[in-house]
Amino acid sequence: MRQRHHLRTLPFTSAKELHSLVESRRAYTLPSFELNIFETYEESALVPLHFNDLVIINMVKGKKVMHLQDKVSFDYYPGETLLLPEQTQMLIDFPDASTEAPTQCTAITIASDKITEVINYLNEFYPKKEHGLNWSFQLNQFHFSNSEELARLTNRLFQVTLGNDLHKEALADLVLKELMIRIMQTQGLLALEESTTSNSSVFTYLKYYIRENIGEKLSVEELCTHVGMSKSTLSRNFKAAFGISLMEFVIQERLTYAKNILKQSGSIKDACFSSGFSDVNYFTRLFKQREGMTPGEYVSI
Repeated sequence: MRQRHHLRTLPFTSAKELHSLVESRRAYTLPSFELNIFETYEESALVPLHFNDLVIINMVKGKKVMHLQDKVSFDYYPGETLLLPEQTQMLIDFPDASTEAPTQCTAITIASDKITEVINYLNEFYPKKEHGLNWSFQLNQFHFSNSEELARLTNRLFQVTLGNDLHKEALADLVLKELMIRIMQTQGLLALEESTTSNSSVFTYLKYYIRENIGEKLSVEELCTHVGMSKSTLSRNFKAAFGISLMEFVIQERLTYAKNILKQSGSIKDACFSSGFSDVNYFTRLFKQREGMTPGEYVSI
């Protein structure tokens, strides 16, 4: 996973108000969604949980082990999000929870009519340019790291929901819509990065071209030439589909390639130049900014 952007810890329940030491729940209900805050204060295993609506789950503090139906079990850490369909059956372990180090997790359940409203609006007014593709949640891309933007929006939604603003419902609705759009863009980017099959997608072609020429100097102008699109059209369509610029995608691909080289050879210079960066100092600064550690520290883990 890419660098995780953590959410701000929410106020914990006071000892007097706790009704359980395992998955103690507070709920804040608004017209289109409900924010649930869960806290666990003791080591537990195979705690059952499910929701009646599609749910966005954010790990805020501590660690869980998630057991989902038809999925391989996995560790779940702060800075990560899960997007699960309604009625997903979960069993959850809390291997490290204690009164001194409680876990905190949130679950945002979204009404189905709100999901339909947002997706229909996007498909009508901001249709995807590729034939046969529509806006939707991609439930196979259900587990991802928070980008800085996803963390910002989620924190903002928590702030509005727990606040007392006179216009709370309207403000929360606007933030929720943007969060849903950013999640769909994130999932689309993950699907693009992980795709291994060729198809007629302009974006898929670009992904393969970038990876085949990762060590070369790549510009938007050159990429436009290869797909027969103007700079403005390609840049606009890519940003609309994935929420990042085309050159930001190139940088992400370069860093992914660089990490593979670092693990293989341990050479920072080889990782820098073979992945298309021309300056080791710039590569080191960028790597630390994006990955939270220097290339040398990455080699040693």
